[in-house]
Amino acid sequence: MENLYLVTRSTFERTAWQLAARLAKRGDTICFAQDAVLAVKGPKDLSEKLAELESSGVAVRFLKEDLTARGLSAPQDKVINYDGLTKLIENAKRIIS
Repeated sequence: MENLYLVTRSTFERTAWQLAARLAKRGDTICFAQDAVLAVKGPKDLSEKLAELESSGVAVRFLKEDLTARGLSAPQDKVINYDGLTKLIENAKRIIS
């Protein structure tokens, strides 16, 4: 993996996810954690952008523990736990947070 973009702020309040989406390229991963997991229930334009990113080769992931803490869920293939996040961090050439 090239870059790991770790987005932690609510997608409704901040533009960090938009910056990550603009900079991410094939082989990168965007991981939503903390309040950013609210993106899983985001507006249609956000859902469309995330789908577009995935079709261009950018992996989109949501941290399981933060989803659970907020009573949310995401498709299983997009959910990672703390161990999965640790592996992403270990394998990333660069981490942008």
